[in-house]
Amino acid sequence: MIKNSTKVLFVAVMASGGASPLSAQAQNTLALEEIIVTARKREESIQDVPVSVTALSAAELQRSSLRDLRDITAYVPNLLVNKVTALQGGASIAIRGVSYQEIDKSLDPGIGVLLDEVYLGTNAGQILENFDLERLEVLRGPQGTLFGKNTIGGAIAVFRTAPTKELGGKVQGTLGDFNREDIRGLLNLPMTENGGIKLWGSRLKNDGYIKNTTFNDWVGGQNFSNVGATIAYDITEDFDVSFTYERTQDKSDVGAFANFNKYFDEYPYSNGTADAPADLAGLLPLAAGLGDTGFRQFDTGSDEDHNSQNHRNDGDTNQDYSNLILNYDFGDWEVKSITGYVDRNEHALTEYDANHFEFLSVYADTDYQQFSQELRLNGSVGDVEMTSGLYYWYSDYDTHSITYDLFEWLAGLPDGSVGTISQHGETESYAAFTSADWAVTDKITLSAGVRYTYEEKTLEPVGQQFFLPDGTPLQPPVYAVHADENWDKWSPRLGAQYSFTDNVMTYVSYSEGFKSGGFFGRITSGSNVRKFNPEDVSTYEIGLKSTWLDQRLRANAAIFSSDYTNKQEEIIVSDPDGNVDTVVVNASDATMDGAEIEISAALYEGLTGFIQGGYLDAAYDEFLIDGIPGVPTDGSSLDMRNAPEYTFGTGLNYVHSIFGHSQMAYDVTYNWRDSYQTIFDNDPIGETDAAGFWNANIDFNYKEMLTVSVYGRNLGDERFYRAVAIPPVTTFGSWNEPRNYGVTVTYNF
Repeated sequence: MIKNSTKVLFVAVMASGGASPLSAQAQNTLALEEIIVTARKREESIQDVPVSVTALSAAELQRSSLRDLRDITAYVPNLLVNKVTALQGGASIAIRGVSYQEIDKSLDPGIGVLLDEVYLGTNAGQILENFDLERLEVLRGPQGTLFGKNTIGGAIAVFRTAPTKELGGKVQGTLGDFNREDIRGLLNLPMTENGGIKLWGSRLKNDGYIKNTTFNDWVGGQNFSNVGATIAYDITEDFDVSFTYERTQDKSDVGAFANFNKYFDEYPYSNGTADAPADLAGLLPLAAGLGDTGFRQFDTGSDEDHNSQNHRNDGDTNQDYSNLILNYDFGDWEVKSITGYVDRNEHALTEYDANHFEFLSVYADTDYQQFSQELRLNGSVGDVEMTSGLYYWYSDYDTHSITYDLFEWLAGLPDGSVGTISQHGETESYAAFTSADWAVTDKITLSAGVRYTYEEKTLEPVGQQFFLPDGTPLQPPVYAVHADENWDKWSPRLGAQYSFTDNVMTYVSYSEGFKSGGFFGRITSGSNVRKFNPEDVSTYEIGLKSTWLDQRLRANAAIFSSDYTNKQEEIIVSDPDGNVDTVVVNASDATMDGAEIEISAALYEGLTGFIQGGYLDAAYDEFLIDGIPGVPTDGSSLDMRNAPEYTFGTGLNYVHSIFGHSQMAYDVTYNWRDSYQTIFDNDPIGETDAAGFWNANIDFNYKEMLTVSVYGRNLGDERFYRAVAIPPVTTFGSWNEPRNYGVTVTYNF
């Protein structure tokens, strides 16, 4: 496949350059902006990096239709970013078929998200807001050599602006549909001629776009605020330091779920009568005396089904983020130290049955901390560019959850009885890495690198315990265990690149990455305390990067083939006692083949455009599961979750002067992705339909001081849902954002 695809992609890219309608006369006046990235832990032009990477500049990120991390999917092939509704700021990210959608802290993400070079170890809080960003980079494929564990699918690196060390700032306000009221502000202050401080704050608020029919109110809204500061100081010409602290509070709605209950919609539950199969017999007490339960036929074509019937859910999350960065230059070498710390406290009451009576309500209280230290050396020896470093990671969490209501129905316990589950987990990791790029000739460069990681994990879960309304325990905990394990992994990378000209180069590479093993902690049965090993991805890639027509046309392409081994599968199971557990097993091997192409062009004075597309063939080679009742032993024919076959995006941006001192800007993007599956056993309710989305904004900029932006998102009002099943209790999910409009005003000073 790789050999044939290489020919196709090379011809396509060459043809795109030769067939451009741009005139020779205009070639000398237009050029695309050079893009600088740090995909190899040093600053380089994106066209010189033998890595599949997409970067968005500050100018692109300032467009008012780009609200947060979910909106970058229009620009990046083979990328999905969705919000985890049960988790404030939680992200479900998939790159090239590698995905993650679990909220429990005992399972690590497969896509690395880094904020100012600090890796965020949990998907909670990864839906980062788009404000005051310098650039954003999306690296596709395993990044284990330089970025470490849990980057098997890729990495998303977000960089905020540095203090300018001059007096200035901006204030930004937004009004929009669903009572959106956002206010943001930033202030740069000089301290001395060598230092400065940047202060910022935001308050983002809206009513949400899901109508709760139980309370006749709008839910799913945002209530987010943050304040922060960065101090930067040049101690000498060669030595500089910066420190950042940010405090975030998120009281946004959680659990604005729609009712997708296939387990009930096929059976008439009304006025205490029911006709249900034997496997639902334990749930029959729900119907007695309740009248209309709210279980109804699910119809994706009905506007009514875009609503929620949940009881009210509450969430309150506080996060402290800090980093300390030291840079020291000596000759051709640079030493960089990056120290990061995150302290996150999550409190949420979430009802998962998606119906108008209280049935499956869970209160979860989680404290999470992480500390990381990276020491990195960059430099050159003759024709060899080198990057080496040491890395340390420590994280721990404590989670205590209480389940209400469920046991009144399933176990016949008195009203107010609860079940509790607690867990404590720790991770400690050490790594050393090195990478070298040798310019053998003016045209040939060889690359090699390796990372060694040693990791220890501990889990101390305390199993399910029932309490009567007065607090009396019904029995000791079902189990209380201590589980620990350690792993060590080598993550190599090899590559070669050849430059046909100064503007056209091709590369081949082999890279590996791994996602941490561990123990899944959110379980009710001691028999389900089981170890799972790290999962691994090995990727072969061939790419072409090219620039044409005096920097007016940029065309990049890649094909890849990835071997996925020991894939961690999250499987929801139930036992004879009515307990529901998520079990994580190393169940499968898979192959992911695909191709990507990205083309950007300066089409006319002030007019630029882009087009990108991705193809992905992700399939299990083997999917064997042993010893889990009710789960098929052979799932080799199942579709992988969160792996659409095709993705596509395109856009145009036009800027022109007005009145001799101001500008008008018009921006429109369209992105489409194929259907994909979200449920492990490929239940039809878990198939998310193919969908395409139009976003646009019109900006008026007055003397680079005042900008008024009118935006429209999801202009075609395309709706889709993502479903989750907890058999045999409930199936629930959430709908995407409908069409919405607004106005943003930004004042720069």
